[in-house]
Amino acid sequence: MTINESAVKPGLLVIALGGNALSPPAGDPGYATERAAAMNAARQLAALATEDHRLLVVHGNGPQVGRLLGSAADTGNLDIHVAQTQGELGYLLAEALEQMSGTPTVALVTRALVDPADPAFEHPTKPIGPLLPARPGGPAVQLPGGWRRTVASPRPLAVVEERAIATLLREQHVIAGGGGGIAIARTAQGSQGLACVIDKDWMAARLAIALDAQLLVFATNVAGVEDAHGTAKAQLRPRLTVTEARELLAAGGLGAGSMAPKLESAIEFVAATGRPAWILHTNVLAQALDAAPPGTRVVP
Repeated sequence: MTINESAVKPGLLVIALGGNALSPPAGDPGYATERAAAMNAARQLAALATEDHRLLVVHGNGPQVGRLLGSAADTGNLDIHVAQTQGELGYLLAEALEQMSGTPTVALVTRALVDPADPAFEHPTKPIGPLLPARPGGPAVQLPGGWRRTVASPRPLAVVEERAIATLLREQHVIAGGGGGIAIARTAQGSQGLACVIDKDWMAARLAIALDAQLLVFATNVAGVEDAHGTAKAQLRPRLTVTEARELLAAGGLGAGSMAPKLESAIEFVAATGRPAWILHTNVLAQALDAAPPGTRVVP
């Protein structure tokens, strides 16, 4: 074993916080619920924000973007909606985390460069917006009870504000890369916002590698990586090596828009740094620095 799996050295912790953690699907979708959810998440995060560890929080925004899209589900201004939700959730999390941790915290609107020729644009598979009673124009997927629009989910090539994030982390916790970042392309005519969604787990892994994080944590609404997930035979995998994780992905069965990006991102970080990544339930996020936290630990 090349590392002490139970020890996380002082330094940067990158937390990928699921969007549903900030707007529970079964709860009131209003702002009061969102404020309470942000405060609850901040309590968990503050337990990790010790004097030895700085936090970079990359949050999801799916429910919030869905609210902005409304019943029309028009994705023409999706880049603006991502920016709006970065401001909305970044503000709530920064205020709550600063209050809970006693450490200055800043939220940063973050852009991500993507390749407009990414193959993901040929196959828009990311559901977005509310459930609609009839099939909308453009790419869509049928789900129980209706239809949802789908958009492309390309990989981020670079983070425009990466150096700014590194500078800010010297003195405070940072909320950045919300919703995977605002997707833009550089062209001869200048920058252009794109109607696509970058997975926030990919963004978290990219920043964790670039900024030399000691640990990458994916906080989600399930206990971790499970064999036979969603069945009576579901069984948690408490530990996966990179090789085992790759084999599990190759076998299929993990949600393309849910667990698969988390495990792919965990593999990317662990392979690049030799440091662990953990996938666990948001409710036990405060235990992420424990010697044996609940969830799934991905190791070299």
